[in-house]
Amino acid sequence: MLLTTQWRGHMSSRSILSILLILFLITSVSATYAGDRPLEMAYFTDEPVEFIFTTGNSTYSGSLGSGDEYTVAFPISLPPDAGIRYARVYLYWSWSRIGQEAIYPEFSVTLSEPATHMKRYTDSKGFVAANDYFSGMDIFEPPAIGYNDQEIILHVMNNAEDDRTVVIIGGGLLIVYTSTSSEPGMLWVMEGCDMLYATHGITPAMATSPIAFDGSVRTRDVTSATLSLVAPSAGYTRTEIPEKNAVFVNRERGSNLPGFIESIISALFPGYNGKVWYDVFQADEINQIGIATRDVRQYLRSEGNRILVQDNGDYFVLNNAFLDIRYGSG
Repeated sequence: MLLTTQWRGHMSSRSILSILLILFLITSVSATYAGDRPLEMAYFTDEPVEFIFTTGNSTYSGSLGSGDEYTVAFPISLPPDAGIRYARVYLYWSWSRIGQEAIYPEFSVTLSEPATHMKRYTDSKGFVAANDYFSGMDIFEPPAIGYNDQEIILHVMNNAEDDRTVVIIGGGLLIVYTSTSSEPGMLWVMEGCDMLYATHGITPAMATSPIAFDGSVRTRDVTSATLSLVAPSAGYTRTEIPEKNAVFVNRERGSNLPGFIESIISALFPGYNGKVWYDVFQADEINQIGIATRDVRQYLRSEGNRILVQDNGDYFVLNNAFLDIRYGSG
């Protein structure tokens, strides 16, 4: 189960210089902790399906040098008639470096047999500062999964031939399947890597990643709608920060109405202006993969469903989003 500017007239050289400076600053910001790498839609279906996502027994690895190994076991429980539609294993990693220089990691990965590497997403601070190292997510296609399979083992080795090190936050297993018990509906699977942190001049509004779930929804027929988000490091901080992260669902930021009027309208018409939740991610010192799951049924729109994932001093990397809408057996 589980978002053209046209210039006219004449400009002075000073105006042109000012515009170039602004563009430079915007370009610089777009490569920092700001939300500049929205997740991409990797899979969508409007057929009856179900899905499972698990991080198994993932733990924070600490720094892994060349030859060091890491293992995660993902339990599997599928109905006898399950037909696999989409399956992926995700490897979440961070702090990939050699000394104080950022460098991409080299992995040797098996999933009970050599794994098929599908894609790598990465992000970084993007500006010269201490600890500006790469973080990312590698995606693998698991071997054929059957009803009798009890688990999938992800085995990773730092395969670098030099002194580069990397930290593995953990792994994730996604399986989308059909079954006679599956209800009609829609499922979006979004994947990517967007590092968010409201610091170094990046405001919370800038440290916001939009996710768009394009498509038409029969809102009157929806019986359930679940949004699930996966963000390594989210929700785990050494010092408690109030409202350190937030998720906006079809929420127009800002309102001209007084707060008490807004509350009354929200009570009378639930979902009229979407919803915002704060401190949504759950993680701890051992399993630092932040997970957030919310019922979004009453906040859905028939078209143009959008969410915003925002950092406010938490620091995390947004990697996955799943929106599962069901219409019930009717």
